[in-house]
Amino acid sequence: MPVRPAYEWEQTEEEVLLRVSIKGFKKEAIDVFLSDVLVKVNAAPTYLLMLDLLRPVDAARSTYYMDPEDRTSLRLRLRKQEPGIWPDLCIHADKDDAAAIRERRSAAVKRAEDDYNRRLQERVGKREEERRRMTEEQWEVEKAQRRLIEGRVREERETAEADLYVWEDEQKKQRQKLQGGQQFPAAAAVPQSPADITLPQAAEANETAAPSVRHHSTVVVPVEFTPKLATMPTRSRGEEDYYRRSRYKPTRIEDSPMFWKERADKHYQHQEWQAAADAYTESIKRDGAFLTCVSNRAACFIHLFEYKRAIEDCTLALTMLSNTPASELTQERYRYLMMKLHARRGAAYCWGHCCEKGVEDLRIASAYCNPEDDGDVLADYQLVESYMKERGLLETKDPLEEKLREASTLYYNGRYAESAAVYRDVLEANPYDVKARNNLSAVLLQQGLFREALEETSRVVSFCQEVADALSCAGALSTNLLDSDDDDDVGSAGGEHADEMVRQRKAAARKVGERSGHVYALLKACVRGAAAHCGLKDYRKALQLLEQAVRITPYDDDLQDDYNRVAEKLRMETLIAASTAGS
Repeated sequence: MPVRPAYEWEQTEEEVLLRVSIKGFKKEAIDVFLSDVLVKVNAAPTYLLMLDLLRPVDAARSTYYMDPEDRTSLRLRLRKQEPGIWPDLCIHADKDDAAAIRERRSAAVKRAEDDYNRRLQERVGKREEERRRMTEEQWEVEKAQRRLIEGRVREERETAEADLYVWEDEQKKQRQKLQGGQQFPAAAAVPQSPADITLPQAAEANETAAPSVRHHSTVVVPVEFTPKLATMPTRSRGEEDYYRRSRYKPTRIEDSPMFWKERADKHYQHQEWQAAADAYTESIKRDGAFLTCVSNRAACFIHLFEYKRAIEDCTLALTMLSNTPASELTQERYRYLMMKLHARRGAAYCWGHCCEKGVEDLRIASAYCNPEDDGDVLADYQLVESYMKERGLLETKDPLEEKLREASTLYYNGRYAESAAVYRDVLEANPYDVKARNNLSAVLLQQGLFREALEETSRVVSFCQEVADALSCAGALSTNLLDSDDDDDVGSAGGEHADEMVRQRKAAARKVGERSGHVYALLKACVRGAAAHCGLKDYRKALQLLEQAVRITPYDDDLQDDYNRVAEKLRMETLIAASTAGS
């Protein structure tokens, strides 16, 4: 439970000055939220200060900073909306109703979010306007350059034509002198058509007269290529544009995966591994298919010496990468991700005293690496190989992994029956291999065996039932386990029942965050189960599974489109059934 830090305040006619004592925290680790009537200072997990201001302030003109002389003091300068002296800083919580205070806080947060979104839209609009302006200026430059080039070409063509006509006239005069008596058009006459140009006779082929030089000076025409303002990003998960283009928009800023990813990246840069891992978990909760955050969390677990969890995250990220369409990744991006994920999993295996498995991942990573930029991967691979030779360790390969690769190869070659047989052999040896069972359902869908595919997906859902129940808990995906926003100083309005609901929601959120692999397996099982139900014309059950899949990754527009199509199909069938029954 965070404690309330000590603070002092003073005021002038136009400002309120606050000094909050927070020890042991840097400025980057302190979260300050300013609105018109609410000030929140959160230094998780130690300090939490919430002030319900007596009168409104101008949040846009208010600032905060760390005292340069006393690094344990956070100073806030709040600009009053209306000048005057306040009788007190905050409202009295004991005199006012707790529900009214909560409503006042919610309204303040909502106004702050609206103001933030408005300023964000303004920045986006300004960027678009600047891009348009630069594009128009670029067009004008290109038009001017084109006009210049066309003018020079036209001048050169006219000069060349004039020289050609002069040369032809001279040739005609010379032939007239040699032949004598033959009449030719006057020198000033200009041919009006190709028929007016007289061709020389065959006997004149030996004439030695050479045409005069047509160009007395060299014309240099500069050509400048159009500069590109910026390269367009590729569409892949983890990029800001992907979430910005998505039709799904969260109701709060804290519900955006990019909000938590940026916070996690900041913690990672300051080598705060546990805080970074927790923030990456919050981001993955809000998008169960966020490959970048899964990969980055694996790196955090390696620094925290939690090698088993790092291996699980790397394996999950590799599964996500294998299911990513080729159109969403460039070849260089795919090479880099394969190198990084296999290198991290290999490092986790080796640090976990399992060099026999780690050397295989490092070998794959070295095959994908660029020797000029990724020399450390090659060095790690050579170091592990020499270490194993010195101690007589032999590389061991999992036979089930070999079978899984064989089944995958058969699947991509279109040999579905053989692939299904290999997957069944794997499941017979290990019935709890969720990945193999999910892949078997995909093979059965390709064969049109919808009932068999539905059985396999149902087993996956049963295996991940705890995660499915946690996802069904209201608020599990939006619950923040890092910052404590409980209004303990306001009072409990729901009693033991409310406390129990909060505990259940937090337990569900924790389970979803810790079992990301099960969440992703459940996502694939729901999508493939919905496809099987559609094949059986059972659109109602398909819609239920797609609804759960959309809850896991709401930013996938393709998945949203599938959900809308199935919903429309079910709606049409319901209308047809109702009209038939009425008639």
